[in-house]
Amino acid sequence: MLKPPALLFGVPIDDLTMATTLDLVAELVERGRADDRVHQIATVNVDFVVNALFQNDLGDVLRRSDTNLADGMPIVWAAAAAGMPVAERVAGSDLVPLLAERGEREGWRIHCFGSSPDVSARAIDLLRSRHPGLDITAESGPQMSDVRDIDDSVLDDIAARNADILCVALGNPKQERFIAAHRARLGNPVMIGIGGSLDMLVGHRRRAPEWMCRAGLEWAYRAGQEPGRLGRRYARDARVFGPRAARHIRIARRTHGGSGLSFTVGEAVAVTGAPTVRRAAEWQLAAEAIAQSRPLEIDLAGLAELDIRAVAQLAGLVRVARRAQQPHALVNVGRALAQYAMATQSEEWICEMTEN
Repeated sequence: MLKPPALLFGVPIDDLTMATTLDLVAELVERGRADDRVHQIATVNVDFVVNALFQNDLGDVLRRSDTNLADGMPIVWAAAAAGMPVAERVAGSDLVPLLAERGEREGWRIHCFGSSPDVSARAIDLLRSRHPGLDITAESGPQMSDVRDIDDSVLDDIAARNADILCVALGNPKQERFIAAHRARLGNPVMIGIGGSLDMLVGHRRRAPEWMCRAGLEWAYRAGQEPGRLGRRYARDARVFGPRAARHIRIARRTHGGSGLSFTVGEAVAVTGAPTVRRAAEWQLAAEAIAQSRPLEIDLAGLAELDIRAVAQLAGLVRVARRAQQPHALVNVGRALAQYAMATQSEEWICEMTEN
C-alpha cells in the first residue's frame, strides 16, 4: 500500500518496514522487467542527509531517488518529531542478506559492484553457501575518483550481467552518484547503494549490538572501530544534523494546523488547497490513480500557510508520477510552498517538481 513519505530538509523518506521494502523490491523488479524501467533505492542515514545539505547534486539525487529508506534511528526520530512518522529503521546491512534469501525464492539475478576484491569474493561465497539456488555475482571494480569518468568496459561488463538487482558498494555519496549517472545505460530494474554491508556480512567490520542500534548509538560503535576514518565524519554530522534537525522540527510543528491539500481524481489528478490535511486514504486513492496512468496537476495559488504533512503528501505524489512515468505540472507554486522551501533550504525541490 502506498503511503506519503516523511520530509527531512526536502529529502523524502519512505514509510516502509523491512517486510514492505522486500515486497516493494519484488514489485520494482517485476515492473522493470516488463517495462524496461530502472529504479534507484537509497539507504539514507544522517551522513547522507548532511552531505546532501552541502552538495547540491547529491540532494538532487536523493530527491529523485525512487525510494529512500530510513537507515538510522536519528532519521526515524526526526521524522516522528516533525509529525511524519515512518514505520521503522530499514538498514542496508540487514537488507542485503534478506534480498539474497528472497532472491533465491524469486529467481532474481543479483550483481554486487564495489567493495574490495577479498570482501566481495567472501561475501558471495557466504551467500551462495546459505542460498544454493541464488544467482549472484560480484566484481570489486576499479578505483575511481569521479564516478562519471569510468571506463566503458566496466559499464559494459555490469550491463552484460543482466542482473535484476544491482547492489553498489562504493559508499556514500559515490554509490548514489554512480547509480544516478549510469542507471539508464546499465538498465537494471533495481539499483541500490549498500555501502559497507558486504564488509559487515563477512565480519570485516563488526555490527553494533542490537541495543545500540535501537538506541541510535551505532555510530559510536563504528567510530570506536575506525576512529581515524569515521571519528571526524561523525563529529561533523552531529554538529550539523542536531541543530538543523531541531530547526526543521520547530518549523514543521509551527505549520501543524495549516492548510492541507485536496485531491480530485478525473482525467487527471488535480491537487489544490484544502482547509486541513487530508486522510492517508484519500492520498492513497490519488496515488493509485497516478500509478494507473493519470497525469498530475498541482495548483497551490492562494495558500498562505501549508502544513508540512501536506507538503510531504505533495512530494509523495510527484514521486509516484515519476515512478509511473506520468506527466506532472506545477501550475502555481503558492506562497506557502515557497516559504517552506526557503525555510528548509530546499528551493531546488520546487524546481525539480516542474521537471518531468
